Amino acid sequence: MTIVMGLCLSCASDDGPPSESSLNSIIDNSIPTAPNVDEVIRFRTEDSEDLWGSIFGTGEIGVILTHMRGRDQTSWFPFGRFVAESGYKVLTFDFRGYGKSTGTKDTRMNRDLEAAVAYMRAKGAKEIILIGASMGGTSSIELAAELKVQGVAALSPPTVFGRIDALSAVDSMVIPLLLIVAENDSPYFSDARKIESAAAATQFLALTGQQHGTNLLIDHRNEVFANLLAFIDRWSDDRLLSITQTES
Repeated sequence: MTIVMGLCLSCASDDGPPSESSLNSIIDNSIPTAPNVDEVIRFRTEDSEDLWGSIFGTGEIGVILTHMRGRDQTSWFPFGRFVAESGYKVLTFDFRGYGKSTGTKDTRMNRDLEAAVAYMRAKGAKEIILIGASMGGTSSIELAAELKVQGVAALSPPTVFGRIDALSAVDSMVIPLLLIVAENDSPYFSDARKIESAAAATQFLALTGQQHGTNLLIDHRNEVFANLLAFIDRWSDDRLLSITQTES
């Protein structure tokens, strides 16, 4: 494959989402999906919700991709396949209430992500990189230190989503962080800048336009793919890579 280098969502209830209308304008269903999933899985959270996921590739370095609000795991399928072809084991999954996953939407994403990390480690992952879009990015940032991952990247992360607070988390976080956001994606560009300013080790990539989360792949697919893969490569141990080589 050839590549070219190149929400503040808060609410009064404990874990409740903002109004649906606030994201309608940035949800786009035109991103293509990759049907060649290697394995469909189901795993359980600590509070007994069943989450459905998909595995791409193999190896001892795990990459977990978390989706934005209003989308599901399929928004990450093209990137999951791409990363798997570079020797990594990738997990996408539906947060509770999305797809076939049980539970109430847009609540307890932290428990869902904890369960995903536990699943990958139980299946042999020695290192883990978290990558999330929008609310998935906020969740990944907040839990990165607690889950002892090697790195975390986020597309268009809000500083806060319900009780999940990325801004407070980065104040003491030393784990490498990559932020990618569109310049005209308001207020999320400002949110990402606040996270950048508070974090100790941050890379920041500003893209043109106003696309949000994985919708950035519509206009900036190659650039986002390349930068995320470079981040994974930089902060994981290449001695753990498992790449299948074929004779030409």
